[in-house]
Amino acid sequence: MILALALYLAAYALCLGVLWVWRVNRSRERPPVAPTLLRGPGESLRWRLQRLDDALLLHAFGAAFLPMGVFVGGLMLALNLPADERDPAMFGAFALFLVTLFFAGRWMLQKFTLRRDCHLGLLGEKIVAEALAPLAAEGARIFHDVPAGSFNLDHVIVAPTGVFAIETKTRRAGRALPGRAPDAIEFDGTQLVFPWGEDTHGLDQAMHRAAWLATWLRDAAGEPLTPVPVLTFPGWNVTTTAAGAEVHVVAPSAIPGLVRNRPASLTPAQIDHIARQLEARCRDVEF
Repeated sequence: MILALALYLAAYALCLGVLWVWRVNRSRERPPVAPTLLRGPGESLRWRLQRLDDALLLHAFGAAFLPMGVFVGGLMLALNLPADERDPAMFGAFALFLVTLFFAGRWMLQKFTLRRDCHLGLLGEKIVAEALAPLAAEGARIFHDVPAGSFNLDHVIVAPTGVFAIETKTRRAGRALPGRAPDAIEFDGTQLVFPWGEDTHGLDQAMHRAAWLATWLRDAAGEPLTPVPVLTFPGWNVTTTAAGAEVHVVAPSAIPGLVRNRPASLTPAQIDHIARQLEARCRDVEF
């Protein structure tokens, strides 16, 4: 019985290995002409999701059959022991099986949670990109997922009214405190007031991203500009109770109005020049 189970596990592992090789080879297929495309919204998250999906088969195999393999190996070892040592060995094999099963389940839960978070983040990036789309008809140039070394700028708008660095935070709703709306965020100028509490997550990041963009525009494009830092929360009702804050905290639908209502500061020639530099940086998506 144990030998049959071991043979079954080996055959199953071989089948999964063949499927894995087939999946990897399919992912390498390319057309005869493969153009290099601009980055779409959430391009980094999309690639991360693809890598997670590519490895999901191996993760599932390991989580499903590692505990069973440990248990079968322990049983085979116990059956070869003297009768007086067999029961403790079988108990130890079962205990090791439970421990391995616990950590394998925890491993898979972490992978599924990470995939779920990436999918939510990608959806948020797409929501913001759709909200920004009307600005393109008004002469603005919009770039998504701009690579910046160890991080990415979620969205960059180059418009007659300036350059805007937009940081997107897609957060799930939690349990609201009494008297607070479950879908509302309030920015008081120094902190973000969520239904469940207060924090400053995202404010410093938005400032840092805009500062990096300012340095890059000066060095790469020769434009001494100060990008406007914007922090947005897809799916939330966002209100600001303080005027003159360094970071503009708004809902995605309010970003076009924010861009339109500032005074004009860039000429068409400057917009084209900056857009060319950003396009060269963002055109790296291979077919």
